[in-house]
Amino acid sequence: MENDMLSSLLSDPETLQNAMKTVSDLLGGQPSAQAEPQSTYDPASEMMQKALPVIGAIAQSGQNAVKPEKRALLGALKPFVAEEVSGQFDRALRLVSMARMARAALGQVNRSADDTAPRAL
Repeated sequence: MENDMLSSLLSDPETLQNAMKTVSDLLGGQPSAQAEPQSTYDPASEMMQKALPVIGAIAQSGQNAVKPEKRALLGALKPFVAEEVSGQFDRALRLVSMARMARAALGQVNRSADDTAPRAL
């Protein structure tokens, strides 16, 4: 279902432009000079507005996966280890971040499934 929504977003330039404007507005970007009031209902844009905070939370969880002190320590060790080991440090940090983002995404999916599941009376 998400792939269909993403495909529809990417295949429609106007919807994609609206989504990019929404992202820019959320991130504190400068308002565009071509901002025009939108008079038609756009479900893809509404979906993006609802999804962006969730995507942002997932991305933030990946950035916070490794404490800054540990990142600094690994960065300080890089000049003293072989280039291959230095690359392994970088890959390990990326893997930890990706694993944390996957866990956060799975939590969002499970939370969403719990919201839509029928409740027992």
